[in-house]
Amino acid sequence: MSLPVKYLDLAGRRALVAGGSSGIGLGVAEAFLDQGMKVAVHYRTHRAEAEALCARYPGQAFPVRADLGTEEGCVGAVLDSVRLLGGLDQLVHSAAIWNEGPIERIRAEQLEEMFRVNVFSAFYLVRQAVPHLSAGGKGNVILVGSTAGQRGEARHSHYAASKGAIQSLCMSLAVELAPRVRVNLVSPGWVRTPMASEELKSLGALIAGALPNRRLGEVSDCAHAILYLASEASSHLVGQDLCVSGGALLVVPRGQIVAREGA
Repeated sequence: MSLPVKYLDLAGRRALVAGGSSGIGLGVAEAFLDQGMKVAVHYRTHRAEAEALCARYPGQAFPVRADLGTEEGCVGAVLDSVRLLGGLDQLVHSAAIWNEGPIERIRAEQLEEMFRVNVFSAFYLVRQAVPHLSAGGKGNVILVGSTAGQRGEARHSHYAASKGAIQSLCMSLAVELAPRVRVNLVSPGWVRTPMASEELKSLGALIAGALPNRRLGEVSDCAHAILYLASEASSHLVGQDLCVSGGALLVVPRGQIVAREGA
């Protein structure tokens, strides 16, 4: 994925992209590499995708395997990234899971896994990364939230709650870590990713038709927003949420799409 915008200040910067082997994270990792950055591409199960991307950027991209559903995995991911990159300037948290769960059927294990992967990992990664991010004087954390965290999402309350927590985490850390480290958030709406592909087969046209922009989001839309937040072009943005949703929050009331489907 080649993006036309060049941020000259990003060349040579070092980033860990959590969830960098699929979807938005993969697009961000590739966009960073095209800017001349050095990137630790985190993966858990998508080894082939991570290694294929790194093979295209020898000496610039490095695969890092870790289970971010555990504290140990998060600590190890940061330590391995710092070792491979020679330091750390940027952290992008794009690792997440998403699954359906009507409230009557959400099991404790399902709820706990959602928060371990989507929320706890952000705490642990940032905690471990802060000393390294602070060392260069221009550290940056970019969290990936969701419009679900802002308006809720029927039949996905556990996911929406986890993304609401990420939004609150962003605002809290933005104040706590500034000016050493800038913390911001990107909240995508519906984006064409492997994680959303099954749902979009049936709902894609309906969703696109309800948006002011009349189309679904693409990975490149999110990568553009994250590149901007990673660069010094956004140096006065702290604790902000860039909602990359085609205007979804302006016109789509909570539960409207589900209601139209007769669910």
